[in-house]
Amino acid sequence: MSRGFWTEQLALFVLESEGFEVLGRREKIVKGSSEIAEVDLVARKQGELYAVEVKSGKVSVTDVRQAYTNARLLGAKPLILARGFSDDSARALAEELGVQVILLPEYMHFVSPEELAELVEKALVSVLDRLLPAEPPELSEEEARVLEALARGGTFPEAARLAGMREDELGRALERLREKGLFMLGRSPSELRLQAKVLLLLRSLLRSRPAT
Repeated sequence: MSRGFWTEQLALFVLESEGFEVLGRREKIVKGSSEIAEVDLVARKQGELYAVEVKSGKVSVTDVRQAYTNARLLGAKPLILARGFSDDSARALAEELGVQVILLPEYMHFVSPEELAELVEKALVSVLDRLLPAEPPELSEEEARVLEALARGGTFPEAARLAGMREDELGRALERLREKGLFMLGRSPSELRLQAKVLLLLRSLLRSRPAT
């Protein structure tokens, strides 16, 4: 896979760790019948919408101008994830235009795409080992409904709506699932969604298994 793919995956991780909620990828900006631009990621934090540009290298003056223009067209704040600034002019322009720049982690500076892919694969194996329970999960209908809502909902409030619950009720239901050892990862929307999908998949496989 390309460096751009892995850089974007890393950017998703960085954004979520910084408290952003990613709403979409490769958002096309259309005026009239013409597509005039594309934003790498659209994210939200504390009620503010951000147009996010992801760069595998350093930010140039041109990159800053592009991020600023695309964000204005989208009605959002400009944000760039990159390895740093190419020169002082780029840094000064970003400050002048109010373009926020978040630096990618240091390990992105020296690993190749192949090395990064290997690290991701190892991390994936570790995550799956934590996700998959040793014993098949026994789920009540209410627990299954909660999992389906978490799997489908892009945000916690949306999952609560899909489950027909208040947010505090969904929170308590989630804690009961944690007590059963079914939710082992963190609490971000993507982590909850992934764990819910895995558990629902296991439930479906067990239900379709022929009786012995």
